[in-house]
Amino acid sequence: MAAFHVQIAARHHRRFGESMTVFAKSSLSKSMMAFVMSALLICAHTPASTASTLPADASQSIRDTLSMAHAGDVDSMHRIALYLIDSSVLDDDGMASYAFGWALLAARNGHAQSAELTGVMYRSGIGVQQNYVKARKWLERALARGSNEPYFELAILYADEDNPGVDKTKSAEYLTEAIRMSEPRACLISARNKIRDGVDVRRVLTEISCAAEGGLPDAMEMLAAYHLGKKSPYAVASARSWLEKALIAGSTTAASKLATLDNE
Repeated sequence: MAAFHVQIAARHHRRFGESMTVFAKSSLSKSMMAFVMSALLICAHTPASTASTLPADASQSIRDTLSMAHAGDVDSMHRIALYLIDSSVLDDDGMASYAFGWALLAARNGHAQSAELTGVMYRSGIGVQQNYVKARKWLERALARGSNEPYFELAILYADEDNPGVDKTKSAEYLTEAIRMSEPRACLISARNKIRDGVDVRRVLTEISCAAEGGLPDAMEMLAAYHLGKKSPYAVASARSWLEKALIAGSTTAASKLATLDNE
């Protein structure tokens, strides 16, 4: 993520924090305090014009979703955050910062997936200054709200050597739980680690299948390679099927492997 995004996010958060310190010392009621927090957050991460938070080529459906987000619909806030994150990959005009604002607002309003997204953005420094403590806080809140995916994100968080709170034991515990919950990325890591340690591929097919069925193209190609090794007509058909799925899922190598199959 470009430093531009991080600098803008950091500036917004300093202003937001200073404003909240002032309000915390006043005699505002809790309900008014919540209203002020929401208003300040929107001002900090989105411009005055609703339309200007979106790329010029945003569809009408996305614009309608943004209007619903402004009206207070938390699912719409989450969808807009995801959309803006995708947009931030292609431009450098602050979309990631706006995405963080919507994710955080939805998270503060009880949205479990947005709590996870907020934690991931804090951990990665996407749209906001990197903060491992706040990342852990929001990922744990996402777990408390019933989301299972944060197990894997917490495993990454505690394995990160740059994290002052790095804890390999906790990382392993969260990874184990993520595998138990059939989290695709955790399954793939487990399979690769076992194969690296000399375990036969046949003994990790459950983990590879978990990852492949979860949409990970690398795992799909691993299953294809396994089936090709069996050298039966049915196995070749299965391999082709997984390679085709991998191609649809975004693999950059599946096409050449399919071409090799066609030439055999």
